[in-house]
Amino acid sequence: MPEKQSRSELLDKIEKAAHDYERDFHGCSRCVLKPLQDHLGLGGDASLKASTTLAAGVAMRGETCGALLAGLMAVGIVTANEDLKDTDALTDSLVSGFKLAKKFEMEFGTTNCTKLQTDKLGRFYSLADPEQYKAFIEAGGYRECPKVVGKIARMTAEFILDYQDRKTR
Repeated sequence: MPEKQSRSELLDKIEKAAHDYERDFHGCSRCVLKPLQDHLGLGGDASLKASTTLAAGVAMRGETCGALLAGLMAVGIVTANEDLKDTDALTDSLVSGFKLAKKFEMEFGTTNCTKLQTDKLGRFYSLADPEQYKAFIEAGGYRECPKVVGKIARMTAEFILDYQDRKTR
């Protein structure tokens, strides 16, 4: 029987998987959500597919970081429910999302993809433009973005594990 992994080992696996998915396959949002699904049992194929369009700051627009948005999706999967009348669950989910977004902002200084790229790469590259996408790659975009993706996957997993611990007490 395999040994139970420690919380730290689990978080390391999630962070590494997210980093490597972004480096190898791209699409920051799905690369955050996939290891959270695999290691924490969250969501399924439909949520993974739905997360895809959030990459590169919402459909390549450079708005809110797609990696953060996927983290928020995962938090919603854990904290929300299907009952639209349940205002307590709504409040709990929104407060939880606010806390994760704030933690991300404290870590990176912004939640905006354009600003993150500028901070990490010296300028913003519109991934919707083939020439700028090529320049993004040459500037090291797939060296820098995987670091952000790995960190937000880990932050989200920590947040979810802490939330689940509080709920089971």
